[in-house]
Amino acid sequence: MTKKIGLFVNTTKENAKQVVADVIALLKSKEVQPLIPNEQALLLGLTQTGISTEQMVDAAELVIVLGGDGTLLSAAHTINIENVPILAINIGNLGFLTDASIYDLIPTLKATLNGEYRIEHRMMLEVSVNYHGKQTFHAYALNDVVIREYTRLIELDAYVDGEFFIPYNADGLIVATPSGSTGYSMSGGGTIVAPQLEAILLTPIAPHSLTVRPFIAHGDAEIKVEMHSTYESLDLFIDGQRETHTLTRDAAIIIKKADRTIQLIRSKNHSYYKALREKLMLGERIK
Repeated sequence: MTKKIGLFVNTTKENAKQVVADVIALLKSKEVQPLIPNEQALLLGLTQTGISTEQMVDAAELVIVLGGDGTLLSAAHTINIENVPILAINIGNLGFLTDASIYDLIPTLKATLNGEYRIEHRMMLEVSVNYHGKQTFHAYALNDVVIREYTRLIELDAYVDGEFFIPYNADGLIVATPSGSTGYSMSGGGTIVAPQLEAILLTPIAPHSLTVRPFIAHGDAEIKVEMHSTYESLDLFIDGQRETHTLTRDAAIIIKKADRTIQLIRSKNHSYYKALREKLMLGERIK
């Protein structure tokens, strides 16, 4: 049986067409059938494939993400993606979550096809919104869940495992995974957490009190956030704006570790600590 590998591409990148052509050529030379969602194939000037992104994921033994961190986050919101290992190649700028840069594309892909890699399981969050016990929204997040309002301070009450934790008077609240600790949470003053850990980060956005600090809960914690009834609405963002929801009065947001993970392919030369130094300039001396 011919091996099938799916492609999930950021088609807005200027070099996307050439990169995809190079990948397809290599896959076919190894007798591997490339699978590209019809919508992306059309944008890349390729022959229509007649398959959806979901069908591609279901048929593929492995998915190659060509883009950056945003592309990987978008791919992570595809149905059943948790069942397929993902090789993420950065063809853009930062690409902190990706395994390799475009300059290492061919050797990384060859090594992957030869089975020379390891799987890194990344924790995800499950988020639901309830009104008086009735669930109205449900989603999964690889990086973070953000509650905020852009025009004024908001007041939220946070509970951990059913026990009242603290009130937040801030621009918003970020609830992040270790993967998301190097994203929006870090920009808000949250600490960097090694991706192998299971933990849930609570990082306030511009809190209106010096006593409110970032907090790390254990990985199995259930976080409940309640909005004060004086607010007409707040915004809920999942992994940026991959999924959004408007919160209204009496909303209770429940966030906990999901029963699924994302499988990231890591080449033998991949180093998380090297990525911290080189991409986030961690420890760099300021001259």
